[in-house]
Amino acid sequence: LKNFTPVIEPVKKDIKALVKTIESLNEYSIEPYIIINPTVGDFASDPHSLFKALKLFDNIEYQVLYSINQNTEKYNDFLEIGSFGLFIQKGIDQDLLDFTNFSKINFIQNDINPNIKKRIKNRVSYEDFFRKQIRNADYPIESPFSSLHSYYLEENNVGFSDYTITGDDFSEGGGPAYVVTIHISYIDQKRFDELFIRHYSSENDGTPTNPGAKFLEALDKLIKDIGIGQIPFIPTFSLTEFQYLHKIEHFPGLGQVKKLSIKHHIETINSFLSASVEVNG
Repeated sequence: LKNFTPVIEPVKKDIKALVKTIESLNEYSIEPYIIINPTVGDFASDPHSLFKALKLFDNIEYQVLYSINQNTEKYNDFLEIGSFGLFIQKGIDQDLLDFTNFSKINFIQNDINPNIKKRIKNRVSYEDFFRKQIRNADYPIESPFSSLHSYYLEENNVGFSDYTITGDDFSEGGGPAYVVTIHISYIDQKRFDELFIRHYSSENDGTPTNPGAKFLEALDKLIKDIGIGQIPFIPTFSLTEFQYLHKIEHFPGLGQVKKLSIKHHIETINSFLSASVEVNG
């Protein structure tokens, strides 16, 4: 995944899993971006403790992102850390615009005023494109996602980012599964390379029981679409795993289902970017 670098906002005080994740990414020469002053989770009330905890591990390689949000009062709190980037989660005034000159990379909201955008160097445009519904039963068959992957370079961005098929809401866990939905991304060349999400849902039986059967019901619909071949899904490792789960009729848990959907989304965009590099030489 040479075109992909994850942005991670840690939410758990115990960072063993975070360190293991960074180590695994490092094995593939990927240095993830770590937001060291998280706005949610265990570190939200003590933004300096995460950076101190990570400094105890000298065998991991990561890039520091500093969140600039509505609660940020001073922009120079982390200047002593050396090289850092900014993850800007609010409007940009002149003071913040000036501060972006100190950072290595600047993640900015995609809907920022274009007159401000062009004054920010090394910028990555990001947005939550996922049209999250309150209930899984409310998802349509398909919804549009984004075309940013196809034109971000034309706006002189160095990259782009999204929240995959989860959205930017933070939640410790999910509620009861009255309906199980599998979200699968695809890029449609016939519609100007726009990315869409297909939503495969089980029927709503009015109860939260038997999520395994509901998953297999939704999975049947996905596998049928793959077999027909009218939806231009690319053959990702994640789709292969879904096909295997269908073959053995196994429910791995809702968390694993979401994980596979996220992996497929990343693989889909990475494939598009790799193809674009080859075409453009």
